[in-house]
Amino acid sequence: MSHASASAPSAEETLICHLARELRDHEVIGVGNNSPIPAAAALLAKALHAKQASVYILGQPDWPFEGTKEFFDLMQRGGIDVFFLSGAQIDPYGNINLHVIGDYAAPKVRLPGGAGSGVVYFMCKRILLFKTDHGIKGFPEKLDFVTSVARSEPHVHRNSELVGVFTPLGILKPTGLGGRLQLAATVPGVLPSDVQARTGFDLGIEKAGDRPLPLLQPPSPVELETLRHTIAAALRPIYPVFAKQLQGYA
Repeated sequence: MSHASASAPSAEETLICHLARELRDHEVIGVGNNSPIPAAAALLAKALHAKQASVYILGQPDWPFEGTKEFFDLMQRGGIDVFFLSGAQIDPYGNINLHVIGDYAAPKVRLPGGAGSGVVYFMCKRILLFKTDHGIKGFPEKLDFVTSVARSEPHVHRNSELVGVFTPLGILKPTGLGGRLQLAATVPGVLPSDVQARTGFDLGIEKAGDRPLPLLQPPSPVELETLRHTIAAALRPIYPVFAKQLQGYA
């Protein structure tokens, strides 16, 4: 994480809060492996406005499933309402690449792989994509490899809906033709043109004409206080380094 003062929210904290606000009371929320930001968002939502939500974080000490099979069985029965995914690359339709950068046979970078995203993207009711950075290489017009897709042909069974892509610059939502991602809102201090300059595909900004895009509200004092203390403590058994960094902002 980048350094931040005791009062100012960091880019990571801001992203956590924007994700948390999308989560609803009574939802069953799943968080995968190596995902401290979604884990923090899920716990923050449960602490503040979604107190009746159920949160399952892979790696939690009281994981209630036998390994991951029971968890994925529940998911395939439609029992997980929300899940978070990311990708080394995300294309204009929200399809993701978690496999390789470059040619598959001789890649520049070989990535960890899908890690269940093929099932998740089809079977969870709401999908929140996120990236901790926002640059042209991460948002290309065409993926180097398609790990999982946001939409399917009508005859293909899927339960999911892509809510949007959340980054430190703002939110992209599938509101364009055929579900193309368009810029829906920006964080304060970021212009739509700034986001377009750091995205490898058209975000539909020109179609908005002179209409300003909505600005996302920064983290509130209550959100920051809860995140830096209560949520940091809850994350310590799963993500000790990340939890310590959160507490460092207090």
